[in-house]
Amino acid sequence: MNKIKIAVRAGTGLLGAAAVAGIAWIAIPAEAATTGVVAKTSGNVVVYTAAAGKANTVVLTRNGATITVDDVHGLKAGSGCAAVKGDTTKVTCAGAGWIRADLGDGNDTLTNNSGLGMTAWGRAGNDMITGGPLKDDVHGGAGNDAIWGLGGNDILRGEAGTDAVSGGDGIDWLSDGTGNDKVFGGAGDDTIVNDQGNDIVDAGAGNDLMTPSGDFAAGTDRDSFIGGPGIDLVDYFKRAKAVTADADGAAGDDGSTGEGDTISGTVEGIGGGKGNDRLLGTSRDEGFFGGPGNDQIAAGAGDDYLEGEDGRDSLNGAGGVDACVPEASDTLLNCEDTGLSATSTKAAFVAILKDMRA
Repeated sequence: MNKIKIAVRAGTGLLGAAAVAGIAWIAIPAEAATTGVVAKTSGNVVVYTAAAGKANTVVLTRNGATITVDDVHGLKAGSGCAAVKGDTTKVTCAGAGWIRADLGDGNDTLTNNSGLGMTAWGRAGNDMITGGPLKDDVHGGAGNDAIWGLGGNDILRGEAGTDAVSGGDGIDWLSDGTGNDKVFGGAGDDTIVNDQGNDIVDAGAGNDLMTPSGDFAAGTDRDSFIGGPGIDLVDYFKRAKAVTADADGAAGDDGSTGEGDTISGTVEGIGGGKGNDRLLGTSRDEGFFGGPGNDQIAAGAGDDYLEGEDGRDSLNGAGGVDACVPEASDTLLNCEDTGLSATSTKAAFVAILKDMRA
């Protein structure tokens, strides 16, 4: 799997200079240990740093070019910002272009109503973080977190704990982390990176890529993969162990031996890993990619695309009008179109799958 390709789908190149500046450290007053601090960097990034040991509820708003940071606990105004007279829980900062928030420990809530992009760290605690209409880059940290990206091309990471991660609109890159998590892609062409745990991955609308985790012990990584409107691919490229998979919706019959994944009937493509995989079709039109290893691909009654890739593979188109792309050592059966002709009606469908698989 080309990790650069995933980064492009996630829109990581859209962060811009403001986000880079937001990662820079700034001088924080000594009161930060017991009082939250809001300051602004020379790059017009507003930085909120939570006090230790507090459960914070932070709302970010904007009026013109001025950002207001509102917490339930007292705040100190650092460089480039000002305290609000008569309200010790608010700080304003003029000329802001990006938000950087560090929630620290505690069960925190952060809501970005500023209309600006944001980088946020939940860290320890059960946090609720809501992004805005532009790009959000969020680390949930330890704890059972809920993260909503809403609009923009977001990068959202649940990390440790039992998390819920929702991308919303946009071309999002989502990662659930360890734990038994729920991930919702929403609208847009999303990449969802699945990690260890018994997870539910719902890609939503768009052409979405879902990548199951690497090899784990049987019974510890039982996941469900659900597609939606668009063309969706479940790609086991991280696997060294052999995989058996089909998108028939039958509970627990996919993945490595003893794993128990479920791939819904709303998924159009399946990719294998490095082992000797067995990929099976249904009555729908589907695409299959074997990967390294001596794979068996047996399509169903639909008009399918089969590509064994490396290894000595067996490609069986079965019913329908099927296109097979073999290597020299592969065995073909019931393949009406060898090599996917330029006039094939499946060309656009296959191009989308191959772009995700690249």
